[in-house]
Amino acid sequence: MIPVKICGITNLNDALVCQKLGVSALGFVFAPSPRRVSVEQVAQITRHLSPLILKVGVFVDEDPLRIHEVMEACRLDLAQLHGAEKPEHCQILGGRVIKAFRAGRDQPDPEWRGAPLRGILVDSYAANVYGGTGQVFDWALVANYRKLGFPLILAGGLNPENIGAALRRVQPDGIDLSSGVEKSPGIKDPDKIARLMATIRNSSSP
Repeated sequence: MIPVKICGITNLNDALVCQKLGVSALGFVFAPSPRRVSVEQVAQITRHLSPLILKVGVFVDEDPLRIHEVMEACRLDLAQLHGAEKPEHCQILGGRVIKAFRAGRDQPDPEWRGAPLRGILVDSYAANVYGGTGQVFDWALVANYRKLGFPLILAGGLNPENIGAALRRVQPDGIDLSSGVEKSPGIKDPDKIARLMATIRNSSSP
């Protein structure tokens, strides 16, 4: 089954629901956002989670040394970078990085080929917003980013209703959702997550 990351986790209950339902990774937003969390909050959540679920910190134009400190304090496995970061920042973070691109806005610069990344994430573009837009972009744009040669995570307005079409048309290596499985910003909806996971499992069946 395709790996699923649920981003914008703000509380332990939502994290445990995701873990129980088979979500592969959880995202914690440290950048300005309605879903922003503190180091203390995340440290308290991650200490209760299985070591087998990936914990990802989301950052925008943060000092890589500060990111490293946060990752250590919060027991994070990966950093997801949504700003104007450069490949050398990934070197400082030991390659434990997912680089996010906003479709149609951030060009897949060849300088990223061969960078120490675990993968790339392609999200929707909205002015002055670095993620969590709830908007779907033209999935045909994904082809440009595949040229970088990394596993590709699809984000941007995904939800239980459109995930089947997204998987068929894009065939990503992973998916990332936030607002599409929420009751309100930062509060997840267990029913939506359960429906999402059921749809994905059914689409994976022979």
